[in-house]
Amino acid sequence: MASIYQPNPNRRLKAVLIFVSIWVLVSLLHWQPQTQWFIVGLTIVLTGQTLRMLIAKPTKAVIENHNYLPYVAILVPAKNESAVLPNLIQNLFQLDYPSDRLDIWIVDDGSTDATPQILKKLQSSFPALKIHHRQSQGGKSGALNAVLPLTQSEIILICDADAVLPGNFLRQTAPLFQQKKIGAVQVRKAIINADTNFLTRCQQIEMTCDSFLQTHRLAVGGMSELRGNGMLVRRQLLEQCHGWNEDTVTDDLDLCFKLYLTGSEIEFVTLPVIQEEGVTTWKKLWHQRRRWAEGGYQRYLDYFPQILNLGWAKEIDLCLFFLLQFLLPIGLIPDLLWTVFYRDRPVLLPLQTLLSIILTVGFVAGLYQLQNLRGISLLWATVQGSIYMLHWIPVMIVATFRMWVQKKRSPWIKTDHYGDKP
Repeated sequence: MASIYQPNPNRRLKAVLIFVSIWVLVSLLHWQPQTQWFIVGLTIVLTGQTLRMLIAKPTKAVIENHNYLPYVAILVPAKNESAVLPNLIQNLFQLDYPSDRLDIWIVDDGSTDATPQILKKLQSSFPALKIHHRQSQGGKSGALNAVLPLTQSEIILICDADAVLPGNFLRQTAPLFQQKKIGAVQVRKAIINADTNFLTRCQQIEMTCDSFLQTHRLAVGGMSELRGNGMLVRRQLLEQCHGWNEDTVTDDLDLCFKLYLTGSEIEFVTLPVIQEEGVTTWKKLWHQRRRWAEGGYQRYLDYFPQILNLGWAKEIDLCLFFLLQFLLPIGLIPDLLWTVFYRDRPVLLPLQTLLSIILTVGFVAGLYQLQNLRGISLLWATVQGSIYMLHWIPVMIVATFRMWVQKKRSPWIKTDHYGDKP
């Protein structure tokens, strides 16, 4: 069977063409004001899709048969995770799921701290724990690809080393795969250290907004996205996709497109919730989000034009988020230059306004529904989230710019986890 993904030598060329095209288009809109009808028309079309999405009523995923308990393998890539592995492994072995239908794998991905020694000690306490040691190569994708052939389970659950799962996690998710159309399931994520500082509180707000938007995208036939931690994938499809792409810095986002290209669907559920650590400094946030932005943008370059064959509902959904997430930040630079030096009005303001509306509604509705916030608390959280999300503008600009100036992709850099340590 031919691989869905092939290494793309034209990735950088595509990035250059997009960058230049956006600058030329924005300059043309300023130079020839009569062409600004294009932005107005585009905004009207995308506003229609936005309204459909925001007012849609999501349907909850239904477990048809609670006695359907497929074999599950939990894969945890671990590189220098000595601070969090003891709690995670104890958590995983306390899950309410038949032990004869569950394999737990930890991939020691070339750790240089005490991770190997801690794993050896933990294995004596949990004999069913399976450990695979390897030399680090290919980032998280490489670690997952290394252990996948050693497993036999029907469903693969990927967790980060800092994950905290409720006891009923698998009983609420694994039976969903009885529906053959479902190729993957992503659960809602929450920040376990949300009370630490402004950044961690806002990451919690951001994830709540993301959860609201994901469920509403699905409600209108759009696409859901995997988030790396707490995602379950059908093994058969992973094999069809030839595993995880090691030429990316976001294995989860890349896998989304590959799964949709197989014709399967990705379900998103708001319950159960998986918890993880939020980064606590701006520097760490910058590195993490720049990696997310680069990987998210890269997949559009890699899977174009194949992704134009997913059907109109998914294609307009992709268009909305690709344009607002990636193309709009690229266009803000020439738009600002024309506005400042030629005292012109910003032509991209309608699209900026549309993005602001989507985020504001996502914050308000998500916090109201999922965090049970009301009144002043809801308003204040929305204001904080809106201010915090401004960091995505420079992140996206830098990430998309790097895609066409650097010859190789950025190296995969993991996020440090500290557990109970400060």
